[in-house]
Amino acid sequence: MLLSHSISPTGDHYVRESRFDYNLDKNARSNYEYITTFYPLWAGLATADQAEAVRKNLGVFEHAGGLAMSNRDNRVQWDYPNGWAPTQLLAIEGLRRYGFQDDANRVAYQFLSTIAENFRRDGTIREKYNMVTRSSESHIEAGYRQNIVGFGWTNGVFLTLLHALPEEWVGRLAKEQSTPLRATH
Repeated sequence: MLLSHSISPTGDHYVRESRFDYNLDKNARSNYEYITTFYPLWAGLATADQAEAVRKNLGVFEHAGGLAMSNRDNRVQWDYPNGWAPTQLLAIEGLRRYGFQDDANRVAYQFLSTIAENFRRDGTIREKYNMVTRSSESHIEAGYRQNIVGFGWTNGVFLTLLHALPEEWVGRLAKEQSTPLRATH
């Protein structure tokens, strides 16, 4: 029931509805665009048309460093411009599941490159990254404000995404790591 309400097509509104959660308590669709829109793809629950509608809206979330949690900057940790390894993995694996290899590779590369660049800069792997600036700096005003070093899910997702990346993309990432660092954002 939840899935059909949140991604079912209804005329011209199909694309917009495909990106919203459904609030069971209020019996209403949310208007908050959030990265969870990719979860039905990861779970294999979307039709081919629904998956294509989600793919066409990558631009709502995609930035230089990967996929942001949402398109709203509320200065909380689980929101724009932050990106977290587990949500990147679910979105990328969802794209792969439906055959959107080019999109999946591009987004995976963006996220891997962001992590690798920051590691070269400060020798750490972090819990979350700013998808817009490609940095580990987070300016959070509400909620959990730390950006933990050595976070296990980032390490694991990095390896999983790296191993799924085609050889030419891995080579590109390796070459990028041998070039001088960009200025800090």
